[in-house]
Amino acid sequence: MPTLWLGARAAVFYVGVLTLGAFLVFRVGAPPVDVPGVLAKLLPVQCVAVALCVFFALRSGGWRNVGFGRIDLTGLIWFLPAWWVLAALFGEVFLDGSAPALKDLGAATWTFLLLAPLLVAFGEEVMFRGVLLRGALAELPVAPALLLSTVGFAALHFVNGISGQAAAGTVQQVGFALVVGFALAPLAIRIGSLWPLILWHWLWNVAIFASQIAGLIHPFVFIGMSIQAAVSIWLWIALIRGDIKP
Repeated sequence: MPTLWLGARAAVFYVGVLTLGAFLVFRVGAPPVDVPGVLAKLLPVQCVAVALCVFFALRSGGWRNVGFGRIDLTGLIWFLPAWWVLAALFGEVFLDGSAPALKDLGAATWTFLLLAPLLVAFGEEVMFRGVLLRGALAELPVAPALLLSTVGFAALHFVNGISGQAAAGTVQQVGFALVVGFALAPLAIRIGSLWPLILWHWLWNVAIFASQIAGLIHPFVFIGMSIQAAVSIWLWIALIRGDIKP
C-alpha cells in the first residue's frame, strides 16, 4: 500500500530527475532554440521520469493502489468544464486555420509533439494524483492530502525556470499549475481512475505545445480552468465532509 513517506520520497525523486534533466538540457552545452527541439531533448528525461513512476507505483502495491481503479462514469460529469476548455483550445489551434505553421511540421516533429506530452501527462498524474495523493490519503485527513497533491504539482513547475525563461513567466506557470492541481486532485478520487485525467492532460499538453509552435495566445484558458477549479470546490467539500469516500 502507498504511504505518505513513500509518496513524498517519490515526488522528491521525480522533481529531482526533471531538475537535473532540465539543467543538462538548458545549462550544459547549446540549449534547444524552438519547441520541437525542447521536446526532442527532454524526451529521454521524461522516459527516466516515467520509469521512476512505474517503480514507485509497483512499490505501492500495484496500479490499483495508486489510482487506477474502475472509472465511475457519473464522476466524469464533474470533469466536463475542463474538457470544454480543451475543446475550445483544440478548435482554435487545429481547426480554424489560424496556425499555418503546424501544416509544415514533419513526421519527426509530430512524433515528438505527441509522445513527449504523453510521457509528461502520464508521469505527472501518476506521481502527484496517484502515488503522492494516495499515500497522503492513507495517513492524513482528506483536506491536507489534497492540498499536498495540489502544492506539490504546482511546485514542480518551478523547474521550468531552469530553461532560462523570465521569473515572471515561471511564477505565472506555477500559479496556473496550482489552479489545475486544485481542480484535478479531487477529480482523481471522484472518478476512481487516473486514465481520464491522463488523457485530458496529454491532449492539453499537445494543444499548448502546438500553440507555442504556432505563436498563438489563448487568454480564455486561465478563465476556463478557473471555472473547473470552482466546480471542484464542491468535490473538496464533499470529500472533506465524507459524502464521497476516497
